[in-house]
Amino acid sequence: MEKHEIGKYIQIVSRQLKRNMDETLSKYNVTGVQSMVIGYIYKKSKNGEVFAKDIEEEFEMRKATVAGIIQLMESNGLIERKAKEGDCRLKSIVLTPKALEIQAIVKKQVNIAEKNIVNEMTKEEQKQFLTLLKKASINLEVTKKKDTK
Repeated sequence: MEKHEIGKYIQIVSRQLKRNMDETLSKYNVTGVQSMVIGYIYKKSKNGEVFAKDIEEEFEMRKATVAGIIQLMESNGLIERKAKEGDCRLKSIVLTPKALEIQAIVKKQVNIAEKNIVNEMTKEEQKQFLTLLKKASINLEVTKKKDTK
């Protein structure tokens, strides 16, 4: 494989996934980032409360970026912020029924997309593919940290 082919195909697959998801989400006036935040809140809230700081850490976003996303999601009726008992400065983030409906649709779309991605791959190839993607992500993160020192 040529040197620049890997990055090229990662970009192509990424754009294809984004286009497919955007097409589905546009019907609900939700962005891809908002759908990922909904998914994260959905999973994380099963084990406890979710706060803006959790979203910042999970998606490696700045505080101001997360604040903007949360404000927009709240104004669109996707989330509610509830004061934490004992410390009203802390507000947990809770999904609304509208967001739960979108979560179910997104989950279905993600399952379809993932099934299509691994179509015609053996179970062993699927495992190897995921392992290699994870390694690539770790390698890029390690390189990023070295470059910033």
